[in-house]
Amino acid sequence: MLIKTIKTTCPLDCWDQCAMLVEVEKGRLLSISPDPEQKITGKYLCRKGRQNLARLNHPDRLRYPLLKKNGSFKRIGWNEALQAMACHLSDALARFGPLSLLHYHDGGYGGLLKNLESRFFSALGGCTEHRGSLCWAAGLAAQRYDFGEVYSHPHEDLANARLIIIWGRNPAHTQPHLLPFIRQAQKKGARVILIDPLRTATAALADEYIRVKPGSDGALALGMAAMIIEKGLLDRDFIATASSGFERYRTMAAAFSLNKTASLTGLAPEVIENLAVDYATAKPAALVIGIGLQRHSNGGNTVRAVDALAALTGNIGVRGGGASYANFQISRLVDDSFLNGEDLQPIRRRYPKPGLAKAISEFSDPPVDFLYISRANPLTQVGDSDGLRRAFKRVPFVVTAEHFMTDTANASDLVLPATAFLETEDLFYNSMSHQYLVYSAKCIEPPAECRPEYVYLRDLALLLDKEGFPAPEPDRLLARAIEPLTNKTGVTLEEIRENSPYLLPGGNDIPWAGRVFETADGRYNFYSPTAENDGVGGLPVYREPVELGDKKLRREGYCYWFVTPHHRDSIHSSHRLPDGEVTPKAYLHPRTAEQEGLKGGEKITVWSKRGCLQAVATVSDRVPPDAVVVYEGWWYESGAAVNKLTPARTTDMGCQAAFYDCLCRIEK
Repeated sequence: MLIKTIKTTCPLDCWDQCAMLVEVEKGRLLSISPDPEQKITGKYLCRKGRQNLARLNHPDRLRYPLLKKNGSFKRIGWNEALQAMACHLSDALARFGPLSLLHYHDGGYGGLLKNLESRFFSALGGCTEHRGSLCWAAGLAAQRYDFGEVYSHPHEDLANARLIIIWGRNPAHTQPHLLPFIRQAQKKGARVILIDPLRTATAALADEYIRVKPGSDGALALGMAAMIIEKGLLDRDFIATASSGFERYRTMAAAFSLNKTASLTGLAPEVIENLAVDYATAKPAALVIGIGLQRHSNGGNTVRAVDALAALTGNIGVRGGGASYANFQISRLVDDSFLNGEDLQPIRRRYPKPGLAKAISEFSDPPVDFLYISRANPLTQVGDSDGLRRAFKRVPFVVTAEHFMTDTANASDLVLPATAFLETEDLFYNSMSHQYLVYSAKCIEPPAECRPEYVYLRDLALLLDKEGFPAPEPDRLLARAIEPLTNKTGVTLEEIRENSPYLLPGGNDIPWAGRVFETADGRYNFYSPTAENDGVGGLPVYREPVELGDKKLRREGYCYWFVTPHHRDSIHSSHRLPDGEVTPKAYLHPRTAEQEGLKGGEKITVWSKRGCLQAVATVSDRVPPDAVVVYEGWWYESGAAVNKLTPARTTDMGCQAAFYDCLCRIEK
């Protein structure tokens, strides 16, 4: 029998979104490997990508609808599942209207067609839905205030940089396909500096590592700016011809003397001065910004302060420069209004995404009567998850579409078995870095009774006699979703399908090369009137993280930052297979272990004001003395679900989760 090799892509919420080749024989998936024709993926696929094979065929995969009766799940058929949903939806709509329906979703799957779930709720008249993000929205909001939109330099452009500053990102674990481009730049003479509270695996690649206090990155950026201005190392031409608000910014930054900045950041004054001079004089210089530094309450202004360094030195719109955070070149050419059903004129009630528990508990006019969750595991991934678990019990009917019995699925009333990638046709693209569109064909049949969401939601819409939700015709739906792309570039779905992975025309262009920005005045905004009008302040000010200033917490022994970075081998909670768990570890600096009387290998309990977790102490000088580090993504049963400790707090802009604004203490 002929083995078919089919081009596709990894569906995970990841910087790299690797192009992949799958081998299929007689409808059975045999292998997954990298697609070397896509030059970013090359010949390497990380463990997360390779694990997709195990996930698709895992014995614990959900295969049938499950309805909870008397506290236990019972297998039911799709007719009964749809009837149960229709009954509860009809009741909620009749009694309270569409705002009593809450739709919670996230980035657990990168394909376009699952976004049609939002259109389904628009067909019902609307719903309650979040704004913001758990991951990166503060940084997105920041760059939109500064530049007008969010674009990154292509990977290949790093070869033109003389200096690369990786700020709060760990590509060695979270973006391994960036590493060859960094190494190539080093071979051409570029220096690499890593700024991070943690001495991550990326530090081995860097020429210099700078350990900054958690939450003080914004102060460091402003202190660097003050030094650059004082020494006259700024780009006066860029400031005069392509920016606005500089004088206000200059006045604010002047307050950050070397000594003040050193006190706030924990760095020696000479380190700050040398960093500022290096960045201002080693032109062109590239900033590679991660999501870690914007996970504090001051996260948005932190990214704005870092962006301003690039503007101050004229490292914007030039090869080898930039302030690269994320990349929305393709995103802005996808018709979100169609996917979301804006043409159906729905009504919406919004809440900040980290505040899901508060929304459920406090909305009363109308109350939340029906909750639908997809591509997400909020009971593990939202801050103050114990509080959210209590809030869940207030909702009369909770439905979750899933691949596995996650903590969220287990707390639901109805669980629907969703299809995975390769089991349905879809189109993927990346909003984080590269600008390839990848067509993913249906390669295998879904197991048992798994169904695509857009298929069963169409059936449900018909059952409810609601118009506006389209027939399940993937080709037509995908072509409709990329109409703006087709209209602007002439690229059609058929061309993408035939030439996948397909690089967006202009996808490797240098952002802002013409020095015309998408802000209201067409200039880079050191001071943003839009941000001022939005109530978040026009300047990239530095404010201490909220819990840092809580003296009562300190007196009670909560004196360590609780830091929860991404693990190399998992994507949040969604990529930890039930049989792939290992013992949770809490990483402590040797000085911390000594003053707490701990030795490596001892079991400890880590407490915040909201909850606790159990882990094994692991002593490492990779973490700073003022922090406890536990990788995020652990499920409740592990005893180390990190968001039992973190707050449901939002950042200064973007409705982003301030996960890292969390002080903790340790007990044996």
